[in-house]
Amino acid sequence: MKKVFVNGVNICYESLGEGFPLIGLTGKDSNMDWWHPAIKAALSERYRFIMLDHRGTGRSDAPTEAYGIADMAKDVVGLMDALEIDKAHILGQSMGGMIAQELAIEFPTRVAKLVLCSTTCGVKRVLPTWRMLKWLMRKHTAFSPQDTINMLYSKAYIQENPAIIASLAERMQIAPSNPRSMEIHRLASKNFDSYHRLGQITAPTLIIHGEDDWVFSPKHAKILNRRIPGSKLILFPHAGHGIFSQEHHKVLEEIHRFID
Repeated sequence: MKKVFVNGVNICYESLGEGFPLIGLTGKDSNMDWWHPAIKAALSERYRFIMLDHRGTGRSDAPTEAYGIADMAKDVVGLMDALEIDKAHILGQSMGGMIAQELAIEFPTRVAKLVLCSTTCGVKRVLPTWRMLKWLMRKHTAFSPQDTINMLYSKAYIQENPAIIASLAERMQIAPSNPRSMEIHRLASKNFDSYHRLGQITAPTLIIHGEDDWVFSPKHAKILNRRIPGSKLILFPHAGHGIFSQEHHKVLEEIHRFID
């Protein structure tokens, strides 16, 4: 792992493999340690797979003043500049998908192909699910790894894959975010809205979503599909917000087919 000073902060990143660059953007409060090892291996076999800790996460700087999705998108552009990367494929999950949209809209010449996974153009564009409402009404803001795992996966998947879940729980405790950064990311995600700008996306776009996602219901993915010109939507049955790792074999097949 290395660090580079861009856009006023030190950003920690890792580059694996060779070939055309593919930049992976993780979700709120997470960092590059959260990537499933099999996914990292598979992507770095075909591309130069670049991961980063967003500002406020992992080993990157954690500014205490408020910032938004646009700032995190500029961090990615700054990293690309530092690595002398003119254009890359962009893969964004959840909040990372918001950052990916911002990149594709505001920096179109820097994005080759766009993959949006378990994300939204604006959390307020669709009424939250009942389960999400109960989650939002929780009094405390600091969530344990188990809380986050419960958000990502169904009880059945958790029970049937104890080794995978234990490995993720362990990785989640490496360089966790501080409460202030978690609140900044929460507000950044809440305030993001690209709905009226989605028509500006020119990069070929693949949208991947789980039909059982209660964090962002499938309606969010369908809005993205309707608003992004020429985009392709793939809905996976029986998969939730953690679809990327839960169905990583199938998801990787779709990503390889789309990019290659």
